[in-house]
Amino acid sequence: MEKTITALREREIPFAEGVSAERLTTFGSGGRVRCVISPRSVKELRFALKVLSDRRVPSRVIGGGSNVLLPDQGYNGALLSLACFDLLQARGCEVSVGSGVKMPLFAARMAQTGLCGAEFLCGIPGVMGGGVITNAGAFGGMLSDLLTEVTFLSAEGEVVRLPASCLTFGYHSAVLPRGATVLSMKMRLAQGDSVSIKARMREMMNKRLSSQPHERSAGSVFRKTGNTSAAIYIEQTGLKGKRIGGALLSAKHCNFIVNEGSATTQEYYALAELVRERVAALCGVRLDYEVERICSPTKS
Repeated sequence: MEKTITALREREIPFAEGVSAERLTTFGSGGRVRCVISPRSVKELRFALKVLSDRRVPSRVIGGGSNVLLPDQGYNGALLSLACFDLLQARGCEVSVGSGVKMPLFAARMAQTGLCGAEFLCGIPGVMGGGVITNAGAFGGMLSDLLTEVTFLSAEGEVVRLPASCLTFGYHSAVLPRGATVLSMKMRLAQGDSVSIKARMREMMNKRLSSQPHERSAGSVFRKTGNTSAAIYIEQTGLKGKRIGGALLSAKHCNFIVNEGSATTQEYYALAELVRERVAALCGVRLDYEVERICSPTKS
């Protein structure tokens, strides 16, 4: 890792060492991350990825950290933040947006511009790049409904633009070429009335605030099973309000585990596994995780 750090320093690519995971994820658990790299351009991103690959340093893009958990013992690799990829430009109904733009910010800016269709993104934590990878959606809308083109950096370091029609999207999922890093995307929205758009967004936010917990969380713990919400099964377990350490199964929405202030990643998964086992025993259904667990690599 030291040689990687030296290479980044020589190229003057921004990075930070020993970053607390609490700052990187919405749940706020985990130990310290060895290195967080913040490239400001495709050139810097390409160089950083090549250096990491050449030196076999484990790495991944962290995005907004809204559906991932980092290990309590820390992450002895590199995480890449694309927050500087913040392009946001509208020409008529055609919109170009960088992968590092936060989804609620994007929705708000579109409302101000008088473009409709992106309102459902207003309460989804995370960034647009992660939204493409997970096909973010809410209130019946999905990001794939809006996408016309996705630009990414291939595993070989080439900038590739693909029509959205060439990609496969599913429920909270997307199939991109292996090793692809999303850089930006283009979308088509529709002309609308700014006042009406903002009113719809307020309605969506009120529904979200009334039905979901306000404490720190990683979002929904489990995916739907078929067309059935995981919460339907979890309700039957009687585990709402169950606590393990600082992790609490929300009484407001039982498909959320919230951090009461000191929860660890281990406590989160201990509680989540208890839920899975109880649902399997009572309902004969094996729930699949929506939240991704990033494992700690061996020392590098």
